[in-house]
Amino acid sequence: MAPQRATNMPLTCAAGAGAALLALSSRQAFVVTPAPDASLTAQAPRLRASALASEASGAAQAKVAGVAPETATLALGAVAASAAAVAAAQRRRTAAGRKTGKDLKCGARVVRAAGGSEGKKRVLVMGGTRFIGCYLVAKLRELGHEVVVVNRGKTNDGKPDRLPGVSDADYAKMLEGVSVLKADRKEPEQLKAAITGAGKFDIVFDNNVRKLNEVQPLVEGIMASGGCEQFILMSSAGVYGPTDVLPLTEENPGDPNSRHKEKLQCEDFLAAKGLNWTSIRPVYIYGPLNYNPVERFFFDRVARGKPICVPWDGKFITQLGHCEDLADFMVKCIGNPAVKGQVYNVSGEDFVTFDGMAKLCAQAAGAPEPKIVHYDPKSVEVPEGFPKAFPFRGMHFFASIEKAKRDVPNWTPKYSLLDGLTSSYKEDYVARGFDKKDTDLRTDEFILSKVKATA
Repeated sequence: MAPQRATNMPLTCAAGAGAALLALSSRQAFVVTPAPDASLTAQAPRLRASALASEASGAAQAKVAGVAPETATLALGAVAASAAAVAAAQRRRTAAGRKTGKDLKCGARVVRAAGGSEGKKRVLVMGGTRFIGCYLVAKLRELGHEVVVVNRGKTNDGKPDRLPGVSDADYAKMLEGVSVLKADRKEPEQLKAAITGAGKFDIVFDNNVRKLNEVQPLVEGIMASGGCEQFILMSSAGVYGPTDVLPLTEENPGDPNSRHKEKLQCEDFLAAKGLNWTSIRPVYIYGPLNYNPVERFFFDRVARGKPICVPWDGKFITQLGHCEDLADFMVKCIGNPAVKGQVYNVSGEDFVTFDGMAKLCAQAAGAPEPKIVHYDPKSVEVPEGFPKAFPFRGMHFFASIEKAKRDVPNWTPKYSLLDGLTSSYKEDYVARGFDKKDTDLRTDEFILSKVKATA
C-alpha cells in the first residue's frame, strides 16, 4: 500500500533521488517525468511536467522512445544406477534437446550441466507462458541463453506466447532454445522433485510466486541440484506501507497488512539460504499481452465513445511500467554484482493522475478526449459479480526508479507512457480484436445511475 488519500488542498510530495515536488491544480491532470539527471531533496526538486488542461484535445507530450512450432518431446528415462548408464542417458538427452520446444515431463530426471560457453547461461523461468514471462524468455533467447520454463502446460502447451509482430520463423527460432518442464507449484513435492531432476541451473527467475510456501520447494530443488549463480524474484511495490513522503523508495518499510506481505518473507528466506538474490518491485505493469485489465479498462471505453467513471476527483497520482522495459531490466541483472541482495523499484519515468491516464489512453487510441465522471466510491456499493469499478488503488502510488538506473547503468525505460499506451492499443488491443468484442459495462451503468440520482 502507499501514501495517504488526497484532499482538495495542494499536495506536496518530497522525496529522494528521482522524486518530484507536485502542485496539483483543481482543474489540471498531470503526466510528470522526473529530470533524468535529477538529484533531489525536499528543498531542491526538479521535474518535467506538462499539464493536461480539461479543454485541451490531446494529452501531455511524452518523450519519444524507440518502440521498439511445432515442438518435439524430449524422451526421458529414469537415471540408471551406474555412472556409465547416466552418462549415456545424458548424451541421448543432449542430442534430443536440439529439437524445438522440448518437454521435460514432471518427475523425469534430466541432468544437464550449467555454465555454457561464452557466458551463455542455463536459465529457469517459473511461469513463462504469459505476459512478462514471454518478454523475458524472448530477451533471454536473444542473448543466446538456454531457457527452461516451468508451468503446468495448460496454456499453449507450456510454451511462451508469440510476441506482437514476431514472424512464424522467428518464433520457431526462439523456441529452439526453450524447454518446458511441466510441474505445478501448488504441489510442493512434485515441484521439488521436478526441479531436482532437471539438473543445475545458472540463473533462476521466479515470476509468479505469491507465498513463502511456494518458493521454499523451488529453492530446495535448486539447492539439491547444486545451487545457482543468481535468483531473481518478482515482488511488487504493493509491499510498501503508508507514507507521507513520495515517491516511494526501496527504503520505505513494508506493510504487514499488504496482500503482498509474503513476498517480503520470500526475500528473507532467500537471504537466509545464502543465495545471491535480487527482488524486483514493479508498480503497475502494462503493455501488449497484458491479461490484467489495466490499460484495457480505459481502451474499452474510449474505443466506444463511452464516459469513464473515475473515483474521487481524478487527481490521485500513479505510475505504470511497460512490460518490455521490465523484462529488459531483469535480463540486465544477470552477472551484475551490484544487484546482489538488493531490491529495486522498476517502472516507467512518467507519473500520471487518474484523469490524465484516461486522456492519454484516448490520445493513444486516436479518440476524442473522453467524458470523465467523478464519483465517491464509498457511496457506491458495486453489486457482487459485477466487474471491478476501477483498475487502480485509491491513493497516490508511484515510486522512484533511480536506484535501478544507478545499479544497472545500461538500463533505462525505453517507453514514455504515451508511447507505451499507443503500442499497447495498436499491437494488442486492436490486433486481438478487443475493440470489436462485447465488453461488460454493467458497473459503469450502475455508477452513472447513482451519480445521476444524487446530482
